[in-house]
Amino acid sequence: MLKLIGVFSCILLISSCSSIRSVALKTAAPLFMESMAGIEAEGNWENFRKAVPGNLTLIDGLLAVRPTDENLLVSAIKGNAGYAFGVEETLYLEDKLAETGNSFHKDQAIAYYTKALEYGLQFFKANDLTFDDLKMALKDKHGVQGLLESQLSGDSMTQEGVLFTAQSLGSLINLQRENIQLISYLPLVKSMFDWVCELNPDIAHGACQIFYGSYEAGRPAMLGGNPEKGKEIFVKMINDNPNNWLARVAFIEYYAIPQYDQNVYNRQKKDLIKFENLLKEELNWNPSTKNEEVFSNRGLRLYQAIAIKRFQIIKKHEKEIF
Repeated sequence: MLKLIGVFSCILLISSCSSIRSVALKTAAPLFMESMAGIEAEGNWENFRKAVPGNLTLIDGLLAVRPTDENLLVSAIKGNAGYAFGVEETLYLEDKLAETGNSFHKDQAIAYYTKALEYGLQFFKANDLTFDDLKMALKDKHGVQGLLESQLSGDSMTQEGVLFTAQSLGSLINLQRENIQLISYLPLVKSMFDWVCELNPDIAHGACQIFYGSYEAGRPAMLGGNPEKGKEIFVKMINDNPNNWLARVAFIEYYAIPQYDQNVYNRQKKDLIKFENLLKEELNWNPSTKNEEVFSNRGLRLYQAIAIKRFQIIKKHEKEIF
């Protein structure tokens, strides 16, 4: 991403004409989408926390020049949603478990998710869709999925744009459960996930399974939830994707803690402590052979780092939780 900053700095300095800048950005903007894969390979959570805000500000500036560029819009959606979840909501977990009244990190998470959602709505608008269209589609016989099918291309970039827009709206609902109006949009969130996950069930290393597991486990039966079904989804995902540690942490956060299931927590804790040590070894160079199987998928590194950070917070408060 730093390389990209240098490239765009040169473009903007050399090009005094706004039209020339626009053409240059159109040519180079796809690099931002490609650069996201490099960010996902970051296994150091502190590096991610410190480096990403500046890059997001850069994308804001580029979008001021090309406000409808879909590569930049999806980069902004994914980047803000990812930072909200990976950093601010992760740090808010500490405040939540400590039952801190006012949380700076909760406010920041809401702000980043809001920005991601706003860029998501801008992305939809570039495809001739409004938020009112999405809400109205909930009442239509073809539903939101039918609307998205008719209006969007369904390519990988569009899938990510819809996925992370849905995640942002869902997270805003989860962080502000006292807001009845927001809660009414939960069916819209699920419909957007349904559209993406039918097209690409394995998108974002299991984001669909984590959503559906959390969706079922996070709501009591009286509100349509099914904690046992959520448990089954998490267990299957962990078995199918043992190296995505976020599934294990989500299982703890959205099932074990609400259900006070210490047995589930203890089983996952045992593995997560082992993974915590493996990640530490991975970040400290040594000439011996490392665990190549666990870290073979570089795109999982950031997910693994976020999972360990969240696990460390939960472990710190385990005696108060259980």
